[in-house]
Amino acid sequence: MANLKTSEKKTKAQSMGLHTEVLTGKTQQKFFNPDEAENFFYWGTYDVDFNKRTDLDVQNLDCKQANRKIDELMSQGYGTIVIKNPQGKHSLGVGILNKLNLIFEGSLGYFGVGSIDGPIVRINGRVGWSCAENMMAGKVVIEKKMLDRVLEQP
Repeated sequence: MANLKTSEKKTKAQSMGLHTEVLTGKTQQKFFNPDEAENFFYWGTYDVDFNKRTDLDVQNLDCKQANRKIDELMSQGYGTIVIKNPQGKHSLGVGILNKLNLIFEGSLGYFGVGSIDGPIVRINGRVGWSCAENMMAGKVVIEKKMLDRVLEQP
């Protein structure tokens, strides 16, 4: 007579041994609390003092040199950096993952202050397309100041 024992049918995953992990001793404890977002920092960020202010003239720098200089000033503890003469250069102030007050005295080109997380940026001028693209946190204020022109009649 045939063997009438009920044999347990295994799924393909079980037959491959994927369900043999012992689950005792595991924890459901939360290690991440979104309410503590102010305490999260990226590796390589700097402690800056917002009262420590400096100016940076980027007229004779290309965007790569200017961005390196901004990073260097943050590493020295400057929390407020005023960028003078940006002259519509592209990709200025990108990749900043630090708390910072960044002020641009002039217009930015394309991709200005992109991929940032944390800085507060004020731009006194115009911006090109994709300004603040991929911004995760922080604030960007664009203040287009109109020049007052006085017309003199002959």
